Amino acid sequence: MREHAPTRRTPSLQSKISALFLFFGAILALGLTIQGNLAQQLIVHPIWRELLKSGTDRYLATQGPAGTQLPSQGLVRGWHLRGAALPRDMPSYFAQLAPGFHDEQQMDAYDNDISYAVLVTPVGAGADRIVMAVDITELEDYQNRSALVSVLIAIVSGVMILGSILWLYRSMQRPIQTLAQRMDALDPEQPSQRLSPDFALRELADIALIVNRHLERVERFIERERSLLDQASHEFRTPIAVIAGAVDVLKLHDLPPAARRPLDRIEATTHNLTEIMAALLFLSREADAGMSGESTRIDLLAATLVADHEHLLQCACAAFLVEELQPLSVACPEAIVRIVVGNLLRNAAENSHQGAIRVSLADATLRIQDSGEGFDTVAAARRYTQGLRDSAKQGGGQGLGLFLTRRICERFGWTLRISSSPGAGTVAELRFSAAPP
Repeated sequence: MREHAPTRRTPSLQSKISALFLFFGAILALGLTIQGNLAQQLIVHPIWRELLKSGTDRYLATQGPAGTQLPSQGLVRGWHLRGAALPRDMPSYFAQLAPGFHDEQQMDAYDNDISYAVLVTPVGAGADRIVMAVDITELEDYQNRSALVSVLIAIVSGVMILGSILWLYRSMQRPIQTLAQRMDALDPEQPSQRLSPDFALRELADIALIVNRHLERVERFIERERSLLDQASHEFRTPIAVIAGAVDVLKLHDLPPAARRPLDRIEATTHNLTEIMAALLFLSREADAGMSGESTRIDLLAATLVADHEHLLQCACAAFLVEELQPLSVACPEAIVRIVVGNLLRNAAENSHQGAIRVSLADATLRIQDSGEGFDTVAAARRYTQGLRDSAKQGGGQGLGLFLTRRICERFGWTLRISSSPGAGTVAELRFSAAPP
């Protein structure tokens, strides 16, 4: 049965870890950006306006010979402008400022080397005014250095994140791919296969050891099932042979006509059971066991099996119609081919009540087309599941016959294709792998 690829691809471990690193990097970049904005807000904080306003108000409230003087040194300085004369120690462009507060960003238009926050307060109705300024150049330089450090931290963090992602891909992706390739290379037909645990990552080595232990348990289970099947096949052969011998003895006597039909049914069932036991015994062996040079002519066997199954159509208005049968030999015991072809012929006969059942063999493909009503694929899946549970029918049950057919086709590399549609019948095409000449 073919495995279907998942419709949605799940993310890998590397992609999840990479996404986590990138998320942390984005959080770090966001934090550094916020930190830079907060530092910039310190430069234009309203505290500078309050500081200058407080100094101006204190000076205006205590003017006089003994009053408060405007500071002339330090970071905070003030000037009382009277008329057109300008103090020598005051930057000349302060005189061009309109009354009000001018923050550092506004003052950058006049001077980019020194950063000031300036408050201009008019005095009286004339041209007199008080100019108070605070030098925040050192604070802005510190803020710029902090921003530069933040940028460097972001760059180094980004390089480290990218390096970590690359390291993860190199140290994890390749070993994981190696483990997956080794597991994919395991052949279910070859026993005693194990994964080599020589991985640098301890976790992958542990996974390899766990897989090896699982393989050991599976092999022990298969061996127990194979041994049980082998023993059961041998044990069932004796009672089946006794029943077959008893049927042969009974057929030598003059039996009433009413007993002839049950006796024929017992003989046919015994024959089918013999073939099934042979197939089960064959399938329980190793893949290459019991296949030394045995081959079967499919064309001759198909003609014989068609004749053997004609009795199934005695009560129906249907008949087998053998068309072209090209010579074909396959490397397989005849008993195994009889089960597969016989099961297909029996299914065609059971589902045909009138018309012809066409049988042909061409291009290494056996084609059997019945004249039944066809079937719906969904309903057929339900009937197949039910058939596997049904073991009371002739020949070991339809479910067992289908099961053996599928297993035999898998064993020999044959391809069985069944197509059907309601009202149009069913076509079974069995493509063989021809035996070497």
